[in-house]
Amino acid sequence: MKKITIMLTLVAMAVLVPATAAASGSIAAGRGINPRDAYTQGKALTFKKLVCSSCPLQKGDLDRTRAQSLKNSLEARDAAEKPGTPDDAHIQVLCPGDRGAECDGKVDEQELVHYYLTRRYKL
Repeated sequence: MKKITIMLTLVAMAVLVPATAAASGSIAAGRGINPRDAYTQGKALTFKKLVCSSCPLQKGDLDRTRAQSLKNSLEARDAAEKPGTPDDAHIQVLCPGDRGAECDGKVDEQELVHYYLTRRYKL
């Protein structure tokens, strides 16, 4: 059920968001976001903003358990109650998070990272 919801969200983004706003760099420029591009973008964002030497998490920190924690935080981002993990704060560096830099007109980075984590770690 969650997989269908994610796919419908991505399709809706591709249809409703102008191509210039949906494109991030050269990935899917001018044609929206397809699942392969969503996975690629999510992976790039994960290792650019969440898991790097100057990021909240270090490379060795990301395993299936941590991916599940991040997934839970991403799914509860709009909920009144958060899961209460340290990752609730970490996801805020992704647009549209509170600490995301210049998020106007960007795709939902949190959704892309969620898509990547669920596919990569089979969550």
